[in-house]
This record gives sequence, structure tokens and C-alpha cells, in this order.
Amino acid sequence: MHGLSASSNRSAGQLQSGGGGNFDVNTGTAEGPRGGQAAGIAVTGPGGNTAGRAVGVGSEGGVAAAGGVKGAGGAAAGRAVGVGPGGQVGAVGGVRGPEGGAAVRGVTAGPRGAAAGFARVSPSGRYVAGAAVRTNYSHWGVYGRGWYAQYPGAWLAAGWAAGAAWNACTWNSASAYCGYSDEPPVYYDYGNNVTYEDGNVYVNGDDAGTSEQYYDQADQIAAAGAAVPASPDSDWLPLGVFAFTKPDQTTSDISIQLAVNKEGVIRGNYTDSATKQNQVVQGSIDKKTQRVAFTVGDNKTSVIETGLYNLTKEEAPCLLHIGKDQTEQWLLVRLKQPQDAPTAGAAP
Repeated sequence: MHGLSASSNRSAGQLQSGGGGNFDVNTGTAEGPRGGQAAGIAVTGPGGNTAGRAVGVGSEGGVAAAGGVKGAGGAAAGRAVGVGPGGQVGAVGGVRGPEGGAAVRGVTAGPRGAAAGFARVSPSGRYVAGAAVRTNYSHWGVYGRGWYAQYPGAWLAAGWAAGAAWNACTWNSASAYCGYSDEPPVYYDYGNNVTYEDGNVYVNGDDAGTSEQYYDQADQIAAAGAAVPASPDSDWLPLGVFAFTKPDQTTSDISIQLAVNKEGVIRGNYTDSATKQNQVVQGSIDKKTQRVAFTVGDNKTSVIETGLYNLTKEEAPCLLHIGKDQTEQWLLVRLKQPQDAPTAGAAP
């Protein structure tokens, strides 16, 4: 599309409408010096209303389409869609009234369908989702009596009392243990105070870098914790057990148990009860930002991230980075093991 210097427009004559009015139809095509092409059409009715549409193909394969309607009184509506040569998609729509009022909305997606932005999830929506997941959850035997014998490679902190893995952690406990007693908690609410704009991620209005840089930061936080040989014999604070689910789902077969040590290293277990598989969680807390990031098993490119303060809530919004190109919003729902859970108890 860049560098178009020629234009063409020819009248298609007068077409009779069903009501007897005349429509003026204009079409045209143009080719730029670098191989880009554009074509368009505009139709003006007898009352002065005009509708138009244009399509352009860039020299490197990018495609853009635009359409619009303009009323005789000055009101206008338009929509544009663009597809980059790498598969990136952008769309924007707008309406402008005759007196200058306007409304615009837009969306951007990456080549693998990842939304370049975060959808807002209301606290009430998270609460409803969390309540449904807890009601439907039925894997209360994980991290209880006999469970560790079935999964000999599972992570277990030495010296924990019976059922300690399930202990919920408050912010007061977490902040005192991790050295944040004099720091305010940082809440990561994706789509609300963590947003995406013009290719960059903003946290509470502060620029946190491009989307790739934001992923790299999470990857580095997780890798830093994974590289530390954290002994299960050291002091560990249980952060609790969570069901891992998408915000619009009501069930989950995935349980995540987390713990942190004094150095901010994260360890735990990721258990898929549907496939009867367990993998060890490895990650850490970034001291400055309070971001928590961890990987699961041998997969070092997919990173789950949230905030330490989030993990002290009943429902913790989180992100699942599937490499650099795709990020999904998920939810960690805190689980409270019933006292009469049939297989609850101490690990052997």
C-alpha cells in the first residue's frame, strides 16, 4: 500500500433503482511503484447518501479492507480490517454523528489468534466462576494420604504437617515471610489495571514494555527460580491449592499446589486428574514487581504468571503465555479441602 502515486476513477453510468431513483456508481483501481494494488467502489443514492468500499494488497502480502457509509445529513459509519503478511489481524469500527459525536472500537490479533490485549473480567464474574468450579471440583484426594506414594516424583516439602499443602495463605503471612511488610501489595488484574495499547503492556499506567518483552520478563522470572537448587528440607511457606481454569469455565481437572521459600523460589505440583499425570512446578517471585511466574515439568516455553497478592485471594487472575506469540487469560481458584475428604491426611 505504501507509495501509491496513481489513481483512477471512471463513471459506471446511471443505474435505475427499484423506486425509479438514480444511483451514481464509481469504481477504480491503482497500482503503486512497489507492486501494491488498490481497488474501490462508491455508490451515491439520489438522496445524497454514499456507501463505499476499498481493498488494498501491499507488495509484501499485507491486505487491508475498508468500508463506510455517509448520510446526506453528515452522519458517518466506517469499518476497516487489515491482515499483515505474517498473519496479524487488526480491525477498527467507528460511528460519527452529524454534530461531531463519535464512538470507536477495535481489536488486534496475532498470527496464531492471540488477542493483542486483555479482556476485562469483572470481580463478580470471577466470583461466579470460582463458586462453580469449587462446587464441581471432586479431586480432594490430591496431596493427601497415599497420594505421594502414587506419584514418587512429586514435590514435597519435608516436615510439613498433615494437610499443610492445602493451607491458604493471607497477604499478612506472605508479605511478612517474603519481605514485603513495608510494601503495598500489587494486584495484577488483566484487562483492568494491566492493559495492552499500541504494542505495549501497561501495569497501573506504567509502561512494562512490549508484549514480547513482557513475556521475556515472565520467562526470566520462572527460569531464575528453576535454576536454583531449592532443597525440600528448607523452610517453605504453603501458598495453597488452586484449580486452574479459564474464566468462563465451571469445571477443572487441573490442580496446582504452590509453596515459596525465603529466597522467593516457587515449587509445587501441577496435577491433571483426568490423565492421572503430575509434573513439578518451578519458578520464583520477582522481588521488585511481586510478579510470580513458573513453568510446569519439562516445558520451559509455556509460562504461567500472576502476582503474589493474587495468590492470597479466593480467585486469582493469571496469564498463560504459550511462547512469545500467544497469551491466554486463566483463573486460579483457591480450594479449601473439606474436613471429611475421604482420602485427606498426611503424606507418607
